[in-house]
Amino acid sequence: MVVDAKPLGHFELDHDSGVPVWIQVKNRIAYLIGSGEFTEGDRLPTVRKLAVDLDISYNTVNRSYMDLEREGYISTRKGRGTFVAARNAVGCNRATDSPIELVVDDMIRTCSQAGLGEQDIIALVEQRLDRRRYMG
Repeated sequence: MVVDAKPLGHFELDHDSGVPVWIQVKNRIAYLIGSGEFTEGDRLPTVRKLAVDLDISYNTVNRSYMDLEREGYISTRKGRGTFVAARNAVGCNRATDSPIELVVDDMIRTCSQAGLGEQDIIALVEQRLDRRRYMG
């Protein structure tokens, strides 16, 4: 089934949010899959088309798609396109996670890849929260 990219067309990127654009794109697609807007087997826009539609770099969209594929949301079939993966392929109920939970997951993954342990990540978050409290 070919999906009209309208749900993505209504998506507005917030370049001032502090959240990287590739994560915003990834989170939007994950949300659309989780909400049922896109269902198993639906074809997603090509990387090039989505990049043009959102007026962003091809590499930005490609990074989003690669991460979504690694997490089991989508699958790419050479010469055929990119499709929503079967729901049972999505681990840990990721399809039902909120966009905020997805950002937290990305933060945890990034910290882990940088060598931080769980306690270090918790301490870092607590430090940042304390900083926000004192700054008003």
